[in-house]
Amino acid sequence: MRKARQAQPLSSLIGRIAARSFESRGLAAAGIAGAWPAIVGETVAECSWPERLGRDGTLRVCVAGPVAVELQHLEPQILERIAVHYGYRAVTRIAYVNRAPRAPVTGGEQRPARAKTDSESLARVESAVGATRDARLKAALAALGRAVLTRPRK
Repeated sequence: MRKARQAQPLSSLIGRIAARSFESRGLAAAGIAGAWPAIVGETVAECSWPERLGRDGTLRVCVAGPVAVELQHLEPQILERIAVHYGYRAVTRIAYVNRAPRAPVTGGEQRPARAKTDSESLARVESAVGATRDARLKAALAALGRAVLTRPRK
């Protein structure tokens, strides 16, 4: 006779389930995309973006034009900043792929200004993810919340 399992709230299981799903799709460090400007700086982030994190710890970064050479020189600092962001070495090496920018700004057009975020909204994001047990999922959800709050308004 099988022993009956106690029912558990879905919220206690979702962290493990989501982490496995993200890892299988190369999104173990999904928060890198949201935190990319903070990690590399606004100037570099305008012409580069993370695409995929492989299981071997290789982060694939798309770059526009000759920025790849500059980023290769900055790679040790970028790897260190990612490690500081996550608290461990989530990325061990970076591979660069030359790609055109996702949304080029042409003459006359201006990007919408990023919304200002007040400390109360940021505190709500932090409290909403505060109960999440999985540290990686918690960081990814917090980064997503901050990104949603600061996304450009149309």
